[in-house]
Amino acid sequence: MIYKQTLELKSITEDGTIEGYASVFNTLDENGDIVESGAFSNAIAQFQRGKAPKLLWQHDVNQPIGIIENLEEDDYGLRVKAKLMLDIPKAKEVYFLLKNQAIDGFSIGYRVREHHMENGNNHLTDIDLLEISIVTFPACPDAKINNVKSIEKQYIERKNNMLNLPLSETNEGNFSEFIRKGVDSFLTKSLNSGSDKDGAVFLPANIVTKIENKLKYLSPMRSLAKITKISTNYIDLIADSKLPDAGWSAANDEERLETDSPEVKKIKIVAHELYAKPKANQILLSDAQVDVEDWLVSKISEKFAILEDNAFINGTGEDKPHGFLKYPSSNLEIREFGTLQHFCSGGNGAFADNETALNVLIDMVASLKTEYIKNAKWIMSRSAFAAIRKIKNRDGTNIWQPSLSEFTPSSLLGYPVIIDDNMPKLEAGTESISVALGDFLAGYQIVDRQGLSILRDPYTSKPFIEFYASKRVGGDVVDFDAIKLLKFSEN
Repeated sequence: MIYKQTLELKSITEDGTIEGYASVFNTLDENGDIVESGAFSNAIAQFQRGKAPKLLWQHDVNQPIGIIENLEEDDYGLRVKAKLMLDIPKAKEVYFLLKNQAIDGFSIGYRVREHHMENGNNHLTDIDLLEISIVTFPACPDAKINNVKSIEKQYIERKNNMLNLPLSETNEGNFSEFIRKGVDSFLTKSLNSGSDKDGAVFLPANIVTKIENKLKYLSPMRSLAKITKISTNYIDLIADSKLPDAGWSAANDEERLETDSPEVKKIKIVAHELYAKPKANQILLSDAQVDVEDWLVSKISEKFAILEDNAFINGTGEDKPHGFLKYPSSNLEIREFGTLQHFCSGGNGAFADNETALNVLIDMVASLKTEYIKNAKWIMSRSAFAAIRKIKNRDGTNIWQPSLSEFTPSSLLGYPVIIDDNMPKLEAGTESISVALGDFLAGYQIVDRQGLSILRDPYTSKPFIEFYASKRVGGDVVDFDAIKLLKFSEN
């Protein structure tokens, strides 16, 4: 569970440190949680032993921006002192955003050790503090930043990373014993409040890496989209629906022309829980010749890939990622924010004719802006692939260019083609959006909540052993100009 708190910027001095409250006691947050005094005692003790939480930007574990210098509790809450590493471009950017009051949010990422219910609210009494983030859209208005100062010295990287999975690296090889026999003493039990009671444990880091790599191979959308790992249940992003005007500076004695302000939209991407329940009999698990780790990785990856890839394309956003095909579309070049642009094939479930097909595909490519075209890729259903492959140029040659090796995809009008069976089928007489083109790295964001847990259950499905694996994943469109759709309809 992740508890998010805000810090309101109060003052800035020139000598450097961010100070304020990362958590406020006895305050109900948006998730219905109340942190009690003393909840951070163990976290402070670990900090004093050298195990400091990380200072991140927007809960992104790939963007550390500073170090935590001090943690302490008082009657009001958890007081934090931190330094930004201004040698890092992102940290410098964050500093100027804070200094100019463009952002003022603070948030913490943590796991719950102990809690209890009281008057319908969840009271947190022992918190494992993993990270503290500066964020754009925080939750609780009572925590405050008191000072922002400039950096004094370069960041010294700490070896103790509190965001690593709670696993002893020397015991990773024993994971097969957990699969075969249920031996889990080598793993630290999950500290999530919902998993201690059922005995779920975190998967070893090497196994998680194998699953992530296999997911990227099995899920076409993962090979296209941007992927960010987070330590919270959601991430807030900012999208500019209108770029601000720009121009050359006038001479010193001339007045500068005013520019339009950007129209900023908030995009909240929630990481929803996804689970898989592969089964095996004890004979298979007891066979010493069977690589049980590889078997489990394959089964979990296959089940995860099928569900999440479909959600990235067709998901409603309710309890699953928001697929790009679930957004409204228009044939207009200038559209409202949240609307994609589509091109019509001229026929329901088919192209009107070969000439129309060639023209509309060329128009789709030409519609992409310069910043998107270099990373553009096609994604289409297998049936659409069959129809497009038959289209010829005016000189009689195929517009489809087959792959010259197993490592490079086929291309259409010079851009790679990805076949995805989760794209709608092309059926004669039926409208569908079976083809898309775009820079999905810019247009679609996937977020993975750090950590993947598993429960070995020998009881529910006897005589089989069931493995309940769960993770959190989210996805949404973040740039509606970067993706174009081909709608197989008359108009």
